[in-house]
Amino acid sequence: MSTPRRQPIDRLSQSLIVLLAIFIGGMVLLGGPAASKVRNFSWKNRQIGAEDTAFLMTFSRPMDQDSVEKNLTIEPSLPGRFSWAGRRMAYTLNFPAPYGNEFKVSLTKASDRFSGKEAKFAPFEASFKSRERAFAYIGTNGEEQGRLMLYNLSTQSQAALTPKEWTVMDYKPYTQGDRILFAAVERGQNTLQNQQLYTVTTGLNQAASGQIETVLDSDDYQNLKFDLSPDGQTIVAQRVSRSNPGDFGPWVISENKEPRRLETEPGGDFIIAPDSQSLLLQQGEGTAIIALSDAQNEQSGDILDFLPQYGLVMDVAANGSAAAMVSFNQDDPEKRYTQTLFWVSNQGDEKPLLNVTGSILDAQFDPTNELLFCLTSQLLEGDTYQVQPSISAVNLKTDQIDELWTLPPQPSAHMSLAPDGLALLFDEIVPSVDADSSAIANDGIAISTAKIWLLPLYQTSDARLKKQPQPVEPQVFPFSGINPTWIP
Repeated sequence: MSTPRRQPIDRLSQSLIVLLAIFIGGMVLLGGPAASKVRNFSWKNRQIGAEDTAFLMTFSRPMDQDSVEKNLTIEPSLPGRFSWAGRRMAYTLNFPAPYGNEFKVSLTKASDRFSGKEAKFAPFEASFKSRERAFAYIGTNGEEQGRLMLYNLSTQSQAALTPKEWTVMDYKPYTQGDRILFAAVERGQNTLQNQQLYTVTTGLNQAASGQIETVLDSDDYQNLKFDLSPDGQTIVAQRVSRSNPGDFGPWVISENKEPRRLETEPGGDFIIAPDSQSLLLQQGEGTAIIALSDAQNEQSGDILDFLPQYGLVMDVAANGSAAAMVSFNQDDPEKRYTQTLFWVSNQGDEKPLLNVTGSILDAQFDPTNELLFCLTSQLLEGDTYQVQPSISAVNLKTDQIDELWTLPPQPSAHMSLAPDGLALLFDEIVPSVDADSSAIANDGIAISTAKIWLLPLYQTSDARLKKQPQPVEPQVFPFSGINPTWIP
């Protein structure tokens, strides 16, 4: 009896079995499975800002978490905490990465969860940068007078962003640092009646600096105070009609939309909330929280809440958990000529932080929302009216107040906290008696000289971790200007 003839498929199957056996044998002889590795690092070759609080690292296999956490290094050091979800690890920073630095992340060894300590791991290394340390200011001398200027501390370079024929009155940087919203008039014009709103590029990204676009003209309405939403999509400007002075109130300017009147009662000072969806507007002796756009249960202009005891909102924590608000103490005869700064939570809790005989000029939450930096003034005793500004820090957990710096007596001052929380900028203004030949601040004060100072807030990383500012001697810049403001 003859042997059955093998079919082609049988020969193919036998060949595949032989090849598979050779492959398995080779893997055994050459050391087993491939090494585990980092498949993705979310900050690789990126430039990050204060809003970037955590990076993600994804592995090819489930990892032994302790082996990763013990061997991961970041240079310069960035304190933070780990969390895991399967093969994905998140590292959340305790505070923003210091600006103007390049960081290297390395993981030279680690073990996966199932292969043991002897398992292979492909060493990983990547880098990222933080944004450049830069700030804007309004020049007061020579060719810089009235111009919006940019100073880059990272490169020690300076640039004028606006033409010398314009006088800049006020400005607000965009969160990404690529543009600045500003109000300006042509030299010689009435400042309040003719200022228009523009944007200008900073050159801190790929675009060239000094590219200007008109946002809001002043043909039919005078443009007064304005604010920019954190997401950069909305501008609110206080406007008054040229033909009808009774037509006065806030307007909303959104990208690619016509400006529209916000249907609410006129008010005073205001800021846009961190959610970019609501406006905190001074109305009467209190503050109204007003919807800026239509939502499911509210319409634009609706009053969402009213805080009758607070006349000004200085700042709102980035996470919306609390606000720094000012009471003018009109209901307390003993404090009627003082101002009190309050911390007010979004749950309605409140506590007084400090009381002054002059004014509460500014208050800014640090990036952790645990410190509040305050610029206040006290009335000096004497025959003439004089106020002396000072800068202090309030620990919102312990209520401890640390005096950081005292400025010379002056009627006005401005302060700006760096986005990474490491330093403060402030100006020192000497008024002039000759308003015709001097620079004018946006609060109407004629300026003789104006210095800009840098105040570093921490001497050690440990002090920063403990939320204990330890300021060093401030440094004055070799140029004159007012209203210095950090670029986010």
